[in-house]
Amino acid sequence: MTHAPDRRRESAGLDADLITALSTDVLQALEIIQVPAFALDDDRRVRWQNAAAIALVGDLRGKLDRTIGAPEDLGRVRDAFAREQMGARHADYEATVIRGDGRRVRLAVSSVPLRGADGRLIGSFALARALEDREPVPDGSPHLTARQRQTLTLLAAGCSTSQMAELMGLSEETVRNHVKRLLRRVDARSRVEAVAKGRRAGLL
Repeated sequence: MTHAPDRRRESAGLDADLITALSTDVLQALEIIQVPAFALDDDRRVRWQNAAAIALVGDLRGKLDRTIGAPEDLGRVRDAFAREQMGARHADYEATVIRGDGRRVRLAVSSVPLRGADGRLIGSFALARALEDREPVPDGSPHLTARQRQTLTLLAAGCSTSQMAELMGLSEETVRNHVKRLLRRVDARSRVEAVAKGRRAGLL
């Protein structure tokens, strides 16, 4: 695959560090595929979208997360970004994007951190897909403490006990206790069931 000219790189809206993190060949391939993809910089500003993403949610390049996302989802998006800052290898979450025409599009997002040569987080790359109408959040959904919500979020991201301990700054035994309390709170018998119930209840 041939490399695009410099002017194509500039039109992609990426700064030099993000161009290094995403090779030109990859960007060319992503422009062709029909899977919505986008990149955020370390300020959570949309710096690049492929054609499929623009078709789905409109041209959001240059806009910050708080100006394009539904307010109720902003914390979830920022939590995912924070997990990547703390070393998580990926983050999966749902979020609603508000198009320029006011239409709301619910997305399932899978993202990975982009790091510079020094290992510093310089942004995030993500693939997205549109979701059908979500199951309504049932009345009486369990209220989670901040720690329980963090525990559930990390479980949903596929983190092991040791990974959770590192990200949360706790011992593995303390993490296990948090998981046990979370399972009791959502009436689940396993971590997988807790994540499934959390999704159905709109907690993720």
